[in-house]
Amino acid sequence: MSLVKNVGTIGGLTMVSRVAGMAREMIFSRVLGANAVTDAWFQAFIIPNVFRRLFAEGAFSAAFVPMFSKRLHGDGGLESARSFSNDVLSVFLPILIALVALIEIAMPGVIWLLADKPVDPGTFDFAVDFARIMFPYIVLVSLVTLFTGMLNSVSRFAPGASFPIILNVVLILALLAGERWIATGASVEQAAYGLAWAVTGAGVMQLVWLYVWVRVEGFRPRL
Repeated sequence: MSLVKNVGTIGGLTMVSRVAGMAREMIFSRVLGANAVTDAWFQAFIIPNVFRRLFAEGAFSAAFVPMFSKRLHGDGGLESARSFSNDVLSVFLPILIALVALIEIAMPGVIWLLADKPVDPGTFDFAVDFARIMFPYIVLVSLVTLFTGMLNSVSRFAPGASFPIILNVVLILALLAGERWIATGASVEQAAYGLAWAVTGAGVMQLVWLYVWVRVEGFRPRL
């Protein structure tokens, strides 16, 4: 029954996230429409997503969870798991910050390399600006993944399955606010900048959400 309950929890929250994501895309199309600024925004949004899959959801997650679980359920118990997670955090966070600083500086080249079509000079500056605003999200979501792995190891699956909903809800609210802003005379470019900042803001909220839960479970993440 526990397995069925956990599968249902993860599946249900994932479905909510997918529905919210579909609503987000529909509202995005209505508010910002199909134009060069929208193309630049999506081109920029690819950058943190690529690195999120590499760092947050890729090799790191696959390596961390079994090692953390081994310590948690081994002789050392909770104290050993706490020490291990703090060691990982102390190495992982500075590397992420250094990576973000490097990519921020090299962002024009990164945009050019990852573009799926020839870069439009008219939207290139927008894409660089949007990507620079959104890229710190990779630090936040990587820490979220670290905390999710810790919670999954103690069979607390709901917080980790629910955090994507936060991003979709924040972006929907930002889009609705942007729609009203445009109605009062703001430009599509200004609304797109606001939406880029909303991505990073959503990352902060996701991190706070997971941090509260790891504290509830008795972990005290620190450098």
